Amino acid sequence: MKKFINILTGVAVAAAMQSCVDTEKPVFQEPTTFTINTPALQNEYLATTSDMEDKSTFVLYASQPDYGFAAQASYSVQVSLSENFVDATETQEANYRDLSNQDMNSGEMKFRTYDLAVAMTQLLGFDSDSTEDDYQDYVDNGGKTVMPVYFRAVCEIPGVPGSRIVSSNVVSYNKVQFSFAVPKAGFIYYVGDTIDKGATWNEPSASFQDFYDSYKLIEPEIGSKLYAATFNLPATASIKTLDPANPQNYTTQFRFFTELSGWNDASKMVGSHTDDFYVVVITDEFVDGQFKGDAVYGKGNWGVFLDEETEMTLVVSLQDSKKPKVWFRYGKWDVQVGLDATGMNEPVFKEAAE
Repeated sequence: MKKFINILTGVAVAAAMQSCVDTEKPVFQEPTTFTINTPALQNEYLATTSDMEDKSTFVLYASQPDYGFAAQASYSVQVSLSENFVDATETQEANYRDLSNQDMNSGEMKFRTYDLAVAMTQLLGFDSDSTEDDYQDYVDNGGKTVMPVYFRAVCEIPGVPGSRIVSSNVVSYNKVQFSFAVPKAGFIYYVGDTIDKGATWNEPSASFQDFYDSYKLIEPEIGSKLYAATFNLPATASIKTLDPANPQNYTTQFRFFTELSGWNDASKMVGSHTDDFYVVVITDEFVDGQFKGDAVYGKGNWGVFLDEETEMTLVVSLQDSKKPKVWFRYGKWDVQVGLDATGMNEPVFKEAAE
Protein backbone atom coordinates (compact mmCIF):
# COMPACT_ATOMS: atom_id res chain seq x y z
CA MET A 1 0.00 0.00 0.00
CA LYS A 2 2.84 2.37 0.88
CA LYS A 3 4.52 1.56 -2.44
CA PHE A 4 1.24 2.29 -4.24
CA ILE A 5 0.92 5.67 -2.50
CA ASN A 6 4.50 6.55 -3.48
CA ILE A 7 3.75 5.71 -7.10
CA LEU A 8 0.66 7.95 -7.05
CA THR A 9 2.67 10.74 -5.44
CA GLY A 10 5.31 10.44 -8.16
CA VAL A 11 2.67 10.62 -10.86
CA ALA A 12 1.15 13.73 -9.27
CA VAL A 13 4.55 15.44 -9.00
CA ALA A 14 5.38 14.60 -12.61
CA ALA A 15 2.02 15.96 -13.75
CA ALA A 16 2.55 19.15 -11.76
CA MET A 17 6.03 19.59 -13.26
CA GLN A 18 4.63 19.03 -16.73
CA SER A 19 1.93 21.61 -15.99
CA CYS A 20 4.60 24.13 -14.97
CA VAL A 21 6.54 23.46 -18.15
CA ASP A 22 3.42 23.94 -20.26
CA THR A 23 2.63 27.19 -18.44
CA GLU A 24 6.13 28.59 -18.83
CA LYS A 25 6.46 27.57 -22.47
CA PRO A 26 3.05 27.83 -24.16
CA VAL A 27 2.88 26.19 -27.57
CA PHE A 28 1.30 28.33 -30.31
CA GLN A 29 -1.26 26.68 -32.54
CA GLU A 30 -2.71 28.32 -35.61
CA PRO A 31 -6.42 29.00 -35.00
CA THR A 32 -9.05 27.58 -37.32
CA THR A 33 -12.25 29.20 -36.07
CA PHE A 34 -13.20 32.69 -34.95
CA THR A 35 -16.61 34.35 -34.59
CA ILE A 36 -18.12 37.77 -34.01
CA ASN A 37 -21.34 38.05 -32.01
CA THR A 38 -24.58 39.38 -33.49
CA PRO A 39 -25.20 42.81 -31.90
CA ALA A 40 -28.05 42.79 -29.40
CA LEU A 41 -29.22 46.15 -30.79
CA GLN A 42 -28.69 45.30 -34.45
CA ASN A 43 -32.20 46.46 -35.43
CA GLU A 44 -32.03 49.69 -33.46
CA TYR A 45 -31.13 53.01 -35.09
CA LEU A 46 -27.35 53.65 -34.93
CA ALA A 47 -26.33 57.28 -35.49
CA THR A 48 -22.91 58.17 -36.87
CA THR A 49 -21.28 61.61 -36.79
CA SER A 50 -19.31 63.85 -39.13
CA ASP A 51 -17.70 65.65 -36.17
CA MET A 52 -14.12 64.45 -35.75
CA GLU A 53 -14.15 65.64 -32.13
CA ASP A 54 -17.20 63.52 -31.25
CA LYS A 55 -16.02 60.64 -29.03
CA SER A 56 -19.22 58.53 -29.17
CA THR A 57 -18.77 54.80 -29.76
CA PHE A 58 -20.65 51.60 -30.50
CA VAL A 59 -19.76 48.06 -29.45
CA LEU A 60 -19.17 44.67 -31.09
CA TYR A 61 -18.05 41.48 -29.35
CA ALA A 62 -15.76 38.68 -30.50
CA SER A 63 -14.45 35.52 -28.86
CA GLN A 64 -10.70 34.83 -28.75
CA PRO A 65 -9.45 32.29 -31.28
CA ASP A 66 -7.84 29.15 -29.85
CA TYR A 67 -4.12 29.91 -29.94
CA GLY A 68 -3.33 27.11 -27.50
CA PHE A 69 -2.96 29.56 -24.62
CA ALA A 70 -4.49 32.80 -23.34
CA ALA A 71 -2.75 35.25 -25.66
CA GLN A 72 -2.73 39.03 -25.60
CA ALA A 73 -4.17 39.53 -29.06
CA SER A 74 -5.26 42.55 -31.06
CA TYR A 75 -8.87 42.89 -32.24
CA SER A 76 -10.39 45.03 -34.97
CA VAL A 77 -13.16 44.81 -37.57
CA GLN A 78 -13.68 45.26 -41.28
CA VAL A 79 -16.81 47.10 -42.38
CA SER A 80 -18.66 46.82 -45.69
CA LEU A 81 -21.93 47.91 -47.26
CA SER A 82 -22.28 44.39 -48.69
CA GLU A 83 -22.78 41.13 -46.83
CA ASN A 84 -20.22 39.60 -49.19
CA PHE A 85 -16.74 40.89 -48.39
CA VAL A 86 -14.42 41.08 -51.40
CA ASP A 87 -10.64 41.35 -50.98
CA ALA A 88 -8.53 43.61 -53.16
CA THR A 89 -7.05 42.28 -56.40
CA GLU A 90 -4.84 43.79 -59.08
CA THR A 91 -7.92 45.08 -60.89
CA GLN A 92 -10.21 46.15 -58.05
CA GLU A 93 -10.01 47.47 -54.52
CA ALA A 94 -11.53 45.77 -51.51
CA ASN A 95 -15.18 46.53 -50.80
CA TYR A 96 -14.50 47.05 -47.10
CA ARG A 97 -12.55 49.31 -44.78
CA ASP A 98 -10.73 48.60 -41.51
CA LEU A 99 -11.95 50.10 -38.24
CA SER A 100 -9.59 50.56 -35.28
CA ASN A 101 -10.70 49.19 -31.92
CA GLN A 102 -10.43 51.85 -29.20
CA ASP A 103 -9.13 49.14 -26.81
CA MET A 104 -7.17 47.05 -29.28
CA ASN A 105 -6.49 44.16 -26.85
CA SER A 106 -10.12 43.61 -25.89
CA GLY A 107 -12.68 41.35 -27.55
CA GLU A 108 -15.28 43.82 -26.28
CA MET A 109 -14.55 46.11 -29.19
CA LYS A 110 -15.42 49.80 -29.14
CA PHE A 111 -15.46 51.83 -32.34
CA ARG A 112 -15.95 55.53 -32.90
CA THR A 113 -19.13 56.43 -34.75
CA TYR A 114 -17.03 59.06 -36.55
CA ASP A 115 -14.68 56.39 -37.89
CA LEU A 116 -17.69 54.41 -39.09
CA ALA A 117 -19.02 57.50 -40.89
CA VAL A 118 -15.63 57.98 -42.60
CA ALA A 119 -15.62 54.35 -43.76
CA MET A 120 -19.18 54.61 -45.10
CA THR A 121 -18.31 57.87 -46.91
CA GLN A 122 -15.41 56.16 -48.67
CA LEU A 123 -17.39 53.01 -49.49
CA LEU A 124 -20.13 55.13 -51.09
CA GLY A 125 -17.56 56.49 -53.53
CA PHE A 126 -16.71 59.88 -52.04
CA ASP A 127 -13.03 60.87 -51.85
CA SER A 128 -10.88 63.45 -50.06
CA ASP A 129 -11.88 66.14 -52.58
CA SER A 130 -15.61 65.58 -52.13
CA THR A 131 -17.65 68.43 -50.67
CA GLU A 132 -20.96 68.97 -48.93
CA ASP A 133 -22.37 69.89 -52.35
CA ASP A 134 -21.41 66.42 -53.61
CA TYR A 135 -23.20 64.91 -50.62
CA GLN A 136 -26.30 66.99 -51.32
CA ASP A 137 -26.28 65.80 -54.93
CA TYR A 138 -26.15 62.23 -53.61
CA VAL A 139 -29.21 62.84 -51.43
CA ASP A 140 -31.12 64.71 -54.15
CA ASN A 141 -30.58 61.77 -56.50
CA GLY A 142 -32.11 59.27 -54.07
CA GLY A 143 -29.01 58.20 -52.17
CA LYS A 144 -29.79 56.33 -48.96
CA THR A 145 -29.08 57.99 -45.62
CA VAL A 146 -30.08 54.95 -43.50
CA MET A 147 -28.79 51.52 -44.48
CA PRO A 148 -27.52 48.16 -43.18
CA VAL A 149 -23.79 47.94 -42.52
CA TYR A 150 -21.88 44.66 -42.21
CA PHE A 151 -18.92 43.68 -40.05
CA ARG A 152 -16.45 40.86 -39.70
CA ALA A 153 -13.81 40.65 -36.97
CA VAL A 154 -10.04 40.31 -37.26
CA CYS A 155 -7.75 38.96 -34.54
CA GLU A 156 -3.98 38.47 -34.41
CA ILE A 157 -1.04 38.32 -32.05
CA PRO A 158 1.25 41.17 -33.20
CA GLY A 159 4.50 39.86 -34.62
CA VAL A 160 3.40 36.19 -34.66
CA PRO A 161 3.11 34.69 -38.18
CA GLY A 162 0.00 32.60 -38.75
CA SER A 163 -1.93 34.19 -35.88
CA ARG A 164 -4.10 36.46 -38.02
CA ILE A 165 -7.62 35.17 -38.54
CA VAL A 166 -10.81 36.73 -39.91
CA SER A 167 -14.18 35.70 -38.47
CA SER A 168 -16.03 33.09 -40.48
CA ASN A 169 -19.33 34.91 -39.94
CA VAL A 170 -20.60 38.39 -40.77
CA VAL A 171 -22.93 40.47 -38.56
CA SER A 172 -24.77 43.71 -39.16
CA TYR A 173 -26.31 46.82 -37.75
CA ASN A 174 -29.40 47.18 -39.92
CA LYS A 175 -30.34 50.84 -39.45
CA VAL A 176 -27.17 52.90 -39.61
CA GLN A 177 -27.56 56.61 -40.28
CA PHE A 178 -25.00 57.85 -42.80
CA SER A 179 -23.12 61.05 -41.97
CA PHE A 180 -20.95 62.59 -44.67
CA ALA A 181 -17.44 62.57 -43.15
CA VAL A 182 -14.33 63.25 -45.19
CA PRO A 183 -11.34 62.18 -43.08
CA LYS A 184 -8.98 64.82 -41.79
CA ALA A 185 -5.72 64.42 -39.95
CA GLY A 186 -6.14 64.21 -36.19
CA PHE A 187 -4.16 66.39 -33.80
CA ILE A 188 -3.21 67.02 -30.19
CA TYR A 189 -1.66 70.06 -28.49
CA TYR A 190 1.78 70.93 -27.12
CA VAL A 191 1.52 72.76 -23.79
CA GLY A 192 4.69 74.04 -22.20
CA ASP A 193 7.51 76.55 -22.37
CA THR A 194 7.51 78.39 -25.67
CA ILE A 195 9.37 81.23 -27.35
CA ASP A 196 6.06 83.11 -27.59
CA LYS A 197 5.25 83.37 -23.91
CA GLY A 198 8.31 82.37 -21.91
CA ALA A 199 7.67 80.67 -18.58
CA THR A 200 4.00 81.70 -18.30
CA TRP A 201 1.81 78.86 -19.57
CA ASN A 202 -1.47 79.88 -21.18
CA GLU A 203 -4.41 77.85 -19.94
CA PRO A 204 -5.20 75.04 -22.41
CA SER A 205 -8.83 76.08 -22.84
CA ALA A 206 -11.14 77.44 -25.51
CA SER A 207 -10.16 80.95 -24.45
CA PHE A 208 -6.70 80.35 -25.93
CA GLN A 209 -7.77 78.34 -28.98
CA ASP A 210 -6.12 80.79 -31.39
CA PHE A 211 -2.83 80.52 -29.51
CA TYR A 212 -2.84 76.72 -29.36
CA ASP A 213 -3.72 76.41 -33.03
CA SER A 214 -0.02 77.20 -33.54
CA TYR A 215 1.01 74.36 -31.20
CA LYS A 216 -0.67 71.33 -32.75
CA LEU A 217 0.96 67.97 -33.36
CA ILE A 218 -0.75 66.57 -36.47
CA GLU A 219 -1.03 63.04 -37.88
CA PRO A 220 1.42 62.65 -40.78
CA GLU A 221 -0.86 59.84 -41.97
CA ILE A 222 -4.60 60.05 -41.33
CA GLY A 223 -5.74 57.48 -38.79
CA SER A 224 -2.22 56.51 -37.69
CA LYS A 225 -2.69 57.89 -34.15
CA LEU A 226 0.86 59.24 -34.42
CA TYR A 227 1.07 63.00 -33.92
CA ALA A 228 4.13 65.02 -34.91
CA ALA A 229 5.40 68.60 -35.10
CA THR A 230 8.58 70.63 -34.75
CA PHE A 231 8.68 73.56 -32.31
CA ASN A 232 11.34 76.07 -31.39
CA LEU A 233 11.87 75.68 -27.62
CA PRO A 234 13.40 78.41 -25.45
CA ALA A 235 16.82 78.28 -23.82
CA THR A 236 16.31 77.20 -20.21
CA ALA A 237 18.25 80.13 -18.73
CA SER A 238 15.96 82.58 -20.54
CA ILE A 239 12.85 81.35 -18.73
CA LYS A 240 13.94 79.69 -15.46
CA THR A 241 15.92 80.58 -12.34
CA LEU A 242 18.13 77.93 -10.80
CA ASP A 243 16.76 76.64 -7.50
CA PRO A 244 19.30 74.32 -5.81
CA ALA A 245 16.49 72.71 -3.80
CA ASN A 246 14.55 71.81 -6.98
CA PRO A 247 17.12 71.38 -9.77
CA GLN A 248 14.61 69.48 -11.92
CA ASN A 249 12.72 72.73 -12.41
CA TYR A 250 15.70 74.31 -14.16
CA THR A 251 14.61 72.79 -17.45
CA THR A 252 12.49 73.65 -20.46
CA GLN A 253 9.26 71.74 -19.80
CA PHE A 254 6.21 70.46 -21.67
CA ARG A 255 3.45 67.86 -21.94
CA PHE A 256 0.56 67.26 -24.36
CA PHE A 257 -3.24 67.68 -24.32
CA THR A 258 -5.74 65.72 -26.40
CA GLU A 259 -8.34 68.46 -25.80
CA LEU A 260 -8.23 72.05 -24.59
CA SER A 261 -10.17 71.16 -21.46
CA GLY A 262 -8.31 73.19 -18.82
CA TRP A 263 -5.87 72.17 -16.11
CA ASN A 264 -8.00 69.74 -14.10
CA ASP A 265 -8.84 66.73 -16.28
CA ALA A 266 -5.70 64.56 -16.34
CA SER A 267 -7.37 62.07 -18.68
CA LYS A 268 -6.94 64.66 -21.47
CA MET A 269 -3.22 65.11 -20.75
CA VAL A 270 -0.35 62.96 -21.99
CA GLY A 271 2.58 63.46 -19.67
CA SER A 272 5.61 61.97 -17.97
CA HIS A 273 3.88 61.13 -14.69
CA THR A 274 0.43 61.06 -13.09
CA ASP A 275 1.33 63.68 -10.43
CA ASP A 276 0.94 67.40 -10.96
CA PHE A 277 4.13 69.51 -10.95
CA TYR A 278 6.20 66.32 -11.37
CA VAL A 279 9.15 66.78 -13.73
CA VAL A 280 11.01 63.89 -15.38
CA VAL A 281 14.37 65.26 -16.50
CA ILE A 282 15.49 63.63 -19.76
CA THR A 283 18.50 65.83 -20.63
CA ASP A 284 20.96 62.94 -20.38
CA GLU A 285 18.67 60.31 -21.88
CA PHE A 286 18.95 61.35 -25.53
CA VAL A 287 20.79 58.77 -27.66
CA ASP A 288 22.14 60.09 -30.97
CA GLY A 289 19.97 63.14 -30.49
CA GLN A 290 16.76 61.21 -29.79
CA PHE A 291 14.73 60.33 -26.70
CA LYS A 292 12.15 57.53 -26.73
CA GLY A 293 9.96 56.64 -23.77
CA ASP A 294 6.62 55.66 -22.33
CA ALA A 295 3.98 58.20 -21.35
CA VAL A 296 0.91 58.22 -19.11
CA TYR A 297 -2.33 60.14 -18.86
CA GLY A 298 -1.33 62.64 -16.21
CA LYS A 299 -0.04 66.07 -15.28
CA GLY A 300 3.71 65.42 -15.12
CA ASN A 301 6.09 67.23 -17.48
CA TRP A 302 9.19 66.25 -19.38
CA GLY A 303 12.09 68.59 -18.71
CA VAL A 304 15.26 69.10 -20.74
CA PHE A 305 18.03 71.63 -20.18
CA LEU A 306 18.68 73.66 -23.34
CA ASP A 307 21.75 75.90 -23.67
CA GLU A 308 20.08 77.90 -26.42
CA GLU A 309 16.91 78.19 -28.45
CA THR A 310 16.49 74.72 -29.95
CA GLU A 311 14.30 73.18 -32.60
CA MET A 312 12.90 69.84 -31.48
CA THR A 313 10.67 67.40 -33.35
CA LEU A 314 8.09 65.83 -31.02
CA VAL A 315 6.06 62.68 -31.76
CA VAL A 316 3.31 61.15 -29.61
CA SER A 317 1.67 57.76 -30.25
CA LEU A 318 -1.85 57.09 -28.97
CA GLN A 319 -2.40 54.02 -31.14
CA ASP A 320 -2.57 51.88 -28.02
CA SER A 321 -4.75 54.17 -25.94
CA LYS A 322 -3.61 52.52 -22.70
CA LYS A 323 0.11 52.77 -23.44
CA PRO A 324 1.04 56.14 -24.98
CA LYS A 325 4.60 56.57 -26.24
CA VAL A 326 6.76 59.56 -27.13
CA TRP A 327 9.78 60.33 -29.30
CA PHE A 328 11.69 63.64 -29.06
CA ARG A 329 14.47 64.45 -31.51
CA TYR A 330 16.70 67.50 -31.80
CA GLY A 331 16.28 69.38 -35.07
CA LYS A 332 13.54 69.76 -37.64
CA TRP A 333 12.63 66.44 -39.24
CA ASP A 334 10.07 65.13 -41.69
CA VAL A 335 8.12 62.39 -39.92
CA GLN A 336 6.61 59.43 -41.75
CA VAL A 337 4.74 56.41 -40.38
CA GLY A 338 6.53 53.07 -40.17
CA LEU A 339 5.95 49.81 -38.28
CA ASP A 340 7.88 48.39 -35.37
CA ALA A 341 8.62 44.68 -34.86
CA THR A 342 5.18 44.09 -33.32
CA GLY A 343 3.27 45.77 -36.14
CA MET A 344 2.56 48.99 -34.23
CA ASN A 345 3.01 52.39 -35.86
CA GLU A 346 6.22 54.23 -35.08
CA PRO A 347 7.81 57.40 -36.48
CA VAL A 348 10.41 57.32 -39.22
CA PHE A 349 12.56 60.47 -39.10
CA LYS A 350 13.59 61.37 -42.62
CA GLU A 351 16.28 63.89 -43.57
CA ALA A 352 15.96 67.23 -41.81
CA ALA A 353 13.34 69.36 -43.50
CA GLU A 354 14.32 72.63 -45.15
